[in-house]
Amino acid sequence: MRQKLLVLATAAALLPLAQARAQTMVQSQEGLALQNEIDQLQSQLQQLQANGGNGGSALSGASSAPPPSSSGGGQGQGSMVANLLTQVQQLQQQVQDLSGKVDELQNQVNTQHDATEKEIGDLKFQVGNGGAAAAGAAGGAAAQTMAAPAQTSAPPAPQAAAPSSPRDALKAAEAAYTKHDYATAQSLAQGVVSQNKQAPEAYRAQYLVAQSLAAQGKSQDAAIAFDSTYNMNRSGSYAPQSLLGLASSLSSIGQNEAACDTIASLNSQFPTPPSGLQPRIDAVSKRAHCQ
Repeated sequence: MRQKLLVLATAAALLPLAQARAQTMVQSQEGLALQNEIDQLQSQLQQLQANGGNGGSALSGASSAPPPSSSGGGQGQGSMVANLLTQVQQLQQQVQDLSGKVDELQNQVNTQHDATEKEIGDLKFQVGNGGAAAAGAAGGAAAQTMAAPAQTSAPPAPQAAAPSSPRDALKAAEAAYTKHDYATAQSLAQGVVSQNKQAPEAYRAQYLVAQSLAAQGKSQDAAIAFDSTYNMNRSGSYAPQSLLGLASSLSSIGQNEAACDTIASLNSQFPTPPSGLQPRIDAVSKRAHCQ
């Protein structure tokens, strides 16, 4: 009987370990099913503890337990304990399998993120070279203008001064975006980010910059802006939308593979996206020909 109670104590000690490790798993259907099995097993072990003997058991701290009333009952209890111990070992193996799957999934997410970051770096390089070429062309045009006879032209209209308060500037940018004045919205929002980077409004303003660029059809710049928004706060309120905007912008410039990697990262990090976002995710995935 002492040996049987020792086996029961071993099973009870192993069960919390299996349960604690299972709680670290991702909230998948397989993980939830495993948790239910562990809960049922724990209930059975508690019943065995309660019926371990009138004078106490090894699990309750007593030094000894009375012998079973019949050999058949003792054998039946020992068989049940051995069966429960086998179930605990099987559950431990399933927990280890799930741990391996979680590690594999995390490695995939990291690989996808690194690939996307490389694509963004290439885009920044292309945009930088494009800006240098544009500056050179502008310099050549300026030289030709200086060589030509001066012509009288009307002075440009003065632009309205941007609000000094980050909150007011953000409100003005949002109002301009609502009116489809995307260039003004981009300029005002960019001012908030540049001049008040630590302000609470900077995060929303950065996302508005990306939205405004996308609305103007500047997909390369929009991709960089969406990536910057995501990197400002990877778990923030605009993180899922930023990844979706990044994927959409990448698809618009023909970078479908990077777009699909971004969609996969979005689905992995945010399996339950905000309301109304899933149809847009599906649309971008279809447009990028993701598997």
